[in-house]
Amino acid sequence: MKARTWLAGLAVGAVSISLTAPGLANSAPVPSSDTTAAQSPEMRIIASPKAGGSGLVSKRDETGRAHSIRPTTPLKAPASVGAKAGKSASSKPDAVAVAKAQVASVAPYFGARPADLVAQSSSLSAFGSQVKFQQTIDGVQVYGGEIVTNLDKTGALESANGEVSLATYGAFPAAGAVDAAKAKAQDTAVQSVATRAKVDGSTLTAKLVGPRWFDMSLVTRQPGSVAIPVYLYEVTGQGDVRWQAMVHASAGKALIAWDLAEHINRVVCDANHTNIVTGNEDARCGGGVFAPTRVEGGPVSSVGDVNQVFDFFGDTSNLYAGLGTDLTNLIGADYGDGLGKAIRGTVRVCVSGSCPFANAFWNGEQMAFGEGVSTDDITGHELTHGVTQHTAGLAYLWESGAINESLSDIMGEFTDLTNGSADDTPANRWLMGEGSSLGAIRSMKNPPQFGDPDKMSSPNFFDDEFFQDNGGVHFNSGVGNKTAFLIADGGSFNGQSPVGIGLPKSESLWHETQKVLTSGADYSDLAEALRSTCNVLQKHHVKNMTNADCAEVNKAILATELDKAPGIGKPAKAPVCDTSAEKVKNLITTSFKEDPDGVVTHTPGWVLGKQQGDPTAQVDTSYSNDGDDSLYGQITDPTSSITVQTKSAMKIKNEKTYLRFTHAYNFYNVFFIFAVRTGTATLDYSDDNGTTWHDSSALPWTNGPTVDPNFPDEPANWHGNSGGWETSRVDVSQFSGKLLKFRWNGNGADFSDLIPANWWLDNATIYTCS
Repeated sequence: MKARTWLAGLAVGAVSISLTAPGLANSAPVPSSDTTAAQSPEMRIIASPKAGGSGLVSKRDETGRAHSIRPTTPLKAPASVGAKAGKSASSKPDAVAVAKAQVASVAPYFGARPADLVAQSSSLSAFGSQVKFQQTIDGVQVYGGEIVTNLDKTGALESANGEVSLATYGAFPAAGAVDAAKAKAQDTAVQSVATRAKVDGSTLTAKLVGPRWFDMSLVTRQPGSVAIPVYLYEVTGQGDVRWQAMVHASAGKALIAWDLAEHINRVVCDANHTNIVTGNEDARCGGGVFAPTRVEGGPVSSVGDVNQVFDFFGDTSNLYAGLGTDLTNLIGADYGDGLGKAIRGTVRVCVSGSCPFANAFWNGEQMAFGEGVSTDDITGHELTHGVTQHTAGLAYLWESGAINESLSDIMGEFTDLTNGSADDTPANRWLMGEGSSLGAIRSMKNPPQFGDPDKMSSPNFFDDEFFQDNGGVHFNSGVGNKTAFLIADGGSFNGQSPVGIGLPKSESLWHETQKVLTSGADYSDLAEALRSTCNVLQKHHVKNMTNADCAEVNKAILATELDKAPGIGKPAKAPVCDTSAEKVKNLITTSFKEDPDGVVTHTPGWVLGKQQGDPTAQVDTSYSNDGDDSLYGQITDPTSSITVQTKSAMKIKNEKTYLRFTHAYNFYNVFFIFAVRTGTATLDYSDDNGTTWHDSSALPWTNGPTVDPNFPDEPANWHGNSGGWETSRVDVSQFSGKLLKFRWNGNGADFSDLIPANWWLDNATIYTCS
C-alpha cells in the first residue's frame, strides 16, 4: 500500500481546520534505537463473544464481537430497577442504575464482562438517556473499549453501540518497578513527540494521563483483539504543540504519538499579535493571562475579530440550544476571574513566530484564533471539537478521527447555514472556511474538489502509511461530509437518489448520533449509529422525523458506502496465466484441507485454522480464501522463524511454470511510528533437495516480496498488513530441468514478543501454462 503524496503545508495538528501547523512530520517513521527484546508474555483471554442474538445484534466483526445492538422491540427495564426506570430520563443516577442493569444483559454479545463496565458519563434528553460505559481490566481502562446504551423514557433499551477488548498480552510492571518504568516511558514519550513534531525535546513536558490497555482492533480495522499494557501521556510544548503518546509499559517503547492541537456566557480576549508559547495556559482568555475584551452583556469591542468571534460563539450556542444542549455548561471554562463558566476565545494570536497565525484551534478548554480566520463555520467547527471531547470522545486517529473532523465540519456548516450571515449564498453552501483569510478549504457537497474522498471506495481515501495526518483525519472526513450533505439536501450519487430531509432534522440526527458513538468508532459504526438514532427520533417524533425520512438517511449511507471498508490498500491479485487463452495444468496443489496433506510439511507454530485453531490467537484463525480452511501461523518470538516447506522436490520441465499462492498477513502496523515490526515473510527455493536454500526475491514475481522503505538496507520481504487475501506468483521457468523445493518463512521481528505476528496461507499450486 502506498500513501498518497503529502500536500505541502497541510495541517495535521491542533484539532483544527487550518492549512498550516508548526512541526509537521512528513517523513517516513524513524527506526527505534532500542532493540532490547522482552520475554514473551502470556496471552490471557478475558471473554468470548456470545453467539446468537437474533433480533438484537445488528452488527458483528470478524472476532464475533457485537458492535451494535438494536432490539426489534425495546428491551423493558429489568424488574430489579423497575422503580428507577420511570425516572431514568430526568435523573442521571437513575439513568445510570437502569443502564447498568440493561447493559449486563447485552454485554455478553460484545464479549464484555458486566463487572468490567464502569459508567463513565451520562446525558439526558427529552426522549430518554444515554450512558457510556468504560471497559476496565484489572481496574485499568481499555482505550476505546466502550459501550453506549440508549434508553427511552421508560428505561427500555433502544440500542447499544460499542466494542471491547477480548484478551490481554503482557502485564504492567510489578509494584517495585513502576516508578522506573514510568520514568523511562515519560522520556520516551517526549522523544517520540520531539521526533514526530520536529521540535526540541527540551521544550516539551509530558504529563501522565494514566495506564491503559491498548487494543489496536478498537481503533483500526485490524482483525483480532489483543490489548497490551501502555502508559498514555499528554505532551505539550511551545506554541500550539499538544500531543498524546503511548508507550509500552514494560518495554518502554513508543507505540504511537498523535497531534491534538485543534444561558450563554461568552468571553473573548484580544492577544493583539502576542506570541503564544505553549498554546495552553498562556492562551487563556481571562484568569490573569489576557484581559477580557468583550464579555456577555458588555459593550462592543473596537477590534473586528473580537466582535466576530463573540457573535459566532452566539450563533453556535444558539444552534446547540435548539438541540437541547447548553454549550456553555458543556464545554465552558472557569478561570476564577469572576466571569464564571464561559465559552472563551483568544483572537489575533501569533504562534512560534508565525504572525499572523493562519490557524484556529480548540486546545482542550477554549478557542484560539489567528487573525482573520474567525468565520462562523470555523468557529462552529472548533467548538464542536469541544462537544465531541465531552460526548463521544472520538480518538483523533484513523477513521474515528475522520468522523471527529467531519462532525465538526457538519455542525460548523449548520451554524453557517442557519445564522443568516451575508455569505450564505448558493455558491458558498457546504463550503468550509469561505470568507476567512485561508479561503475555502473543503467542500462537503463535492469533497473531490479539494482532493478528499466522497465514498469509502474513492481513490482519494488517504492510506496514511507514514502517519502524516493521524491516519487521514482531515482527508478522510470527506466521506462523512458527503453523507451529511446528501442527508440534508439529497441528490443522485453512486446509484442512490436520497431525498433530503432538510436542516432541522439533520441537526437533531447528527447531534444525537454523536452521543452514541464510542471513541474508536469507524465509518461502519457511524452507519449503525445514524440508523439507530434516526429510528429513535422517529419513534419520539423529534422534529417530525418519519420512517420515510430514515429510509432516505439509509440511502445516503448506501451512497457513500459507510458500511464498507475503505477501498484503498486492497490486496493485489496475481493472474494465473498471462492470457485467458492459455491452458493450465496443475502439478502440485494444496488448499490445506488436512494436516498432513502429503504436499507440504511445517514446523511448530502452524495449524489448520478451522480444524485445529489456536486458542491464544485472538484473530480469526478460520480465515480462509476459499471458505474451506487455511494454514495459520503465529510468531511470538523476535528471534524465531516458522516455516512451511514442499515435501517433495518438483522437476521443472515447461518454459511457463509458476508457483502461485494466496496469503494474508499482519506483520507491521502503520501506527507504530518508529517502524517497530511484528514480523516479515520470505520465500526460499532449493535446487539441491533442501541442502542449500536461496532467497527468491530476485526471481520474476507478481506481488512478490519488496524492500520495506523504512528498512531499506534489509532484503526484500512481505511486510506490513496485506489488508486481506493477496495472491502472489513467481515464474520458475528458468530452472527447467532442475528439481526445486520451496520454503515459506515467517520471521520474528523486534516487537513480535509484545504483539504476535500473523500469517495465513491458502491454495498453493505449482502449475504450467500453455
